[in-house]
Amino acid sequence: MSSDPPASTEPTESSTSAEPSGGPSEQLAKCKVELRGVAETLLITVAARAFDASNPKPILGDPYASDILEKLDYDFTKVHMRPSHCAGVALRTRHFDRRTAAFLAAHPRATVLHLACGLDSRAQRVEWGGDDVRWIDVELPEVAELRRQVLPTSFPGRDYKLVVASVTDEAWLEEIPADRPTVVVMEGLLSYLKEDDAKGLLLRLVERFIEGELLFECINEYTLNAARKASIKAVSDTGAEFQWFVEDPKLLEEIHPQLQMLEAIRFVEAPGVEEFPLLTRLTLYILSWLPKVRDSARLLRFSFGPKPSD
Repeated sequence: MSSDPPASTEPTESSTSAEPSGGPSEQLAKCKVELRGVAETLLITVAARAFDASNPKPILGDPYASDILEKLDYDFTKVHMRPSHCAGVALRTRHFDRRTAAFLAAHPRATVLHLACGLDSRAQRVEWGGDDVRWIDVELPEVAELRRQVLPTSFPGRDYKLVVASVTDEAWLEEIPADRPTVVVMEGLLSYLKEDDAKGLLLRLVERFIEGELLFECINEYTLNAARKASIKAVSDTGAEFQWFVEDPKLLEEIHPQLQMLEAIRFVEAPGVEEFPLLTRLTLYILSWLPKVRDSARLLRFSFGPKPSD
C-alpha cells in the first residue's frame, strides 16, 4: 500500500445485479473474503483504485477496479482512507505500470514477474507489446483462490500464469523460466517483510535471472514507526505491520555486485503529484521541507545483470 499517511474516506461496497435463469430478482453470489494481516491490505489498494476511477479526472483510471469490488463480499466501510490516500495509491500504481510498460517496450522478448499481485489488474492495464512476453503473477494460496474468482485466469494468445506461493519460500523461484530479461514488480511488498527476508528475496531474484529490473517502494524508519503507532489506520486495522525500512536506497547495491540503482524518487516529488487536488499539493509541498517526512516513501528502480566490463 502507499505510505501517504491516510485518514478517512469510506468507499462503500457496491452490489452486482444480474438476471440469471431463475428470474430478474436474483443476484449473482459474491465472493466471501476471509483475509487477515498482510493479505488483507490488498483490499486497501483495490478500493483506492476504484475510488480514483470514480473521479472525473482520475490519476490511474483503472477500468477494472470497481467491477472487482462489486464481486466481493466485504465491508469496505472498514477501509479508512482520505481521498489523498487513494490518489497516492493510484499514483504509485500508475508509476509502476509505466515503468513496466517501458521495460517491455525496450525488451520485446521478456518476462514480467509480478509478486504479491493481490487483485491488481496490471496484466490487463499494461501494454504487453509483442507475442514473446511472458507474464507471471505470484500470490499466497488464499489470495490466489480469491483472484481466480474475480479476475481472468488466462488471456487468449498470451503467455500468462498465476503461481501460488509465498515469496519468502525459495523453491517456487526455481520453477520460473530464466531465459529472458525480466522485470520484477513488487510495489509495496518488501516493507511488510523482515529485513533478512526482503534482502534475501532481492538476492535470489538477481541470481536467478540473466538481466532485468526490480521495481518497488521503500519506506523509512519514520514511516514504519508511524504505522506501528496506528497513525496509518488503513494498515493497522488489518493487523499487518511494516517490518523493513530503508534510509539509504543506494546501499541496497551491496546486496549483489550486479545491482545498480537507477531511480529513487521521493513520493512527495513523484511525477504526477501536480495532478492532486490543490490542498493535497500544498500539504505535500510543506512535507517536502521536513527531512523525515520527505523521505517517508520512495519509488525505486534497480537494474541487474552483467556489466559491460564483466
